[in-house]
Amino acid sequence: MGGVEGTRNKIMDILRRRHEATVEDLTKALELAPATVRRHLDILQRDGYVKVRPVRRETGRPHYAFSMTEAGEQLFPQHYVRITNRLVEEIMALAPEDTSGKSGKELAGVIFERMTERLARTYGPLVNGATLAERVQQASHLLANEGLNIAAQPDGEGFLLLGRGCPCRRLASNDREACAHDQWLLSALLRAEVEPAPDAADGEGYCAYRVRDKRSQRL
Repeated sequence: MGGVEGTRNKIMDILRRRHEATVEDLTKALELAPATVRRHLDILQRDGYVKVRPVRRETGRPHYAFSMTEAGEQLFPQHYVRITNRLVEEIMALAPEDTSGKSGKELAGVIFERMTERLARTYGPLVNGATLAERVQQASHLLANEGLNIAAQPDGEGFLLLGRGCPCRRLASNDREACAHDQWLLSALLRAEVEPAPDAADGEGYCAYRVRDKRSQRL
């Protein structure tokens, strides 16, 4: 792998983990000149792997945040292997009575439900932080091992969670069905109120959720 290609791969890996980053963020992380980073970003944009949005500041000119497109997410197929294996395991575990008379959409619902319940049982005891911030960090790290990449951003008294590249979105009949299972899983792991945040999604293949401590914990 050549040096230029290697640099662009590093940029893509940073964007995958952080969800988005500015030229300044990438310059610091890669220890490269801003002009060099911009040149690589221009190539990634040209190839359809990266997109950019302006971010307004209180004063001065807006700066720009870069993130991966869905085509960019598809460059990391290895991150789907573990979660795909879990889906296959749930399919193999279906009994005749589980499938009888059910449509494909209904079977998908059964499989997603069982998979999220299994993930909750597996990782629930490991998400034990005393604060919501600690639990968000723990859950994000654990789910990343499954290929579910979740970026967390502070949002008022809680967090905005952005989940990229979930294979459930590709297999479910609609976004709402896939998000319902993800929402339940996040709520169970974080022991918090999790609500969809469609206003924060950009239509590029990820789900957005707002997370708050449960009302009883805020009192």
